[in-house]
Amino acid sequence: MQIVNTLDIDHCDQNEQFLAIHPDYRKALWLAARSEEEGLANPSYQGWQWSDIEMHPTRVLKLVIEGIAKISLRTRRATYYLLKEPELVKTVLKSSVLRK
Repeated sequence: MQIVNTLDIDHCDQNEQFLAIHPDYRKALWLAARSEEEGLANPSYQGWQWSDIEMHPTRVLKLVIEGIAKISLRTRRATYYLLKEPELVKTVLKSSVLRK
């Protein structure tokens, strides 16, 4: 159980460091988290697209590379993403706002 808590802290620190280096991703992550919350009511929800978070696809890919998001569905027409740990992202976003 303590190992899981340590991992959560490490992921939290990693997300905080990412936002410290790339503060311009803050709005995109907030929009992604909001999209996923709204999608909970829809059983066919596949995830959010780059246009949903108002960010160019190449910049969204950085979220995947950094381990913050994952590709949930890729088709010929679109790619859908999900946050790997949406609650952790929300916590980091809230704590970073409170520190300012």
